[in-house]
Amino acid sequence: MKKKKRNNIILGIAGVVIIGLVVSFYYTAEQTRIKGFTFGNELQSIQLDLKKLQTDFQSEFLMWEDEEISNDEFLEYSKKHISKMEELVLRYDALEPPEAFATSIELFKLSTQSQLEGDKETILFVQTGDKGAKIRSDALIKDAFEYELGALAKFNAAKAEIQP
Repeated sequence: MKKKKRNNIILGIAGVVIIGLVVSFYYTAEQTRIKGFTFGNELQSIQLDLKKLQTDFQSEFLMWEDEEISNDEFLEYSKKHISKMEELVLRYDALEPPEAFATSIELFKLSTQSQLEGDKETILFVQTGDKGAKIRSDALIKDAFEYELGALAKFNAAKAEIQP
């Protein structure tokens, strides 16, 4: 009788341990899913804000080129734009990406930094008329585009890796 009781206790303990492991596994999986979902939403928000900032900046620059706004108006707008872009770059640092996405986030950030530097060169062009600044701006925007393409490729590869 003692042996049967001892076997029942061992089976009970084993059952509790197995149930605990299963619960722990599902809890961890759910927490990972939630963290990934939050990360995805935060990244999407940054990318949408970046798109809006860049679209607005290009609109203002085109209005300046078409002489619809003055240099002073463009430069005043540009101060706010640069400040918002600098804040946006910092938002990448606050992301907590799953390890598989770390490289793509670095490339997204490099893209945004290149866009910021390109915008600064555009502003310098407006201030000084220096055509070299405009050429540098165009080159930096091209670099930003290439970083963005690389980031998207890495992001999609990481996404495909973790999805069943």
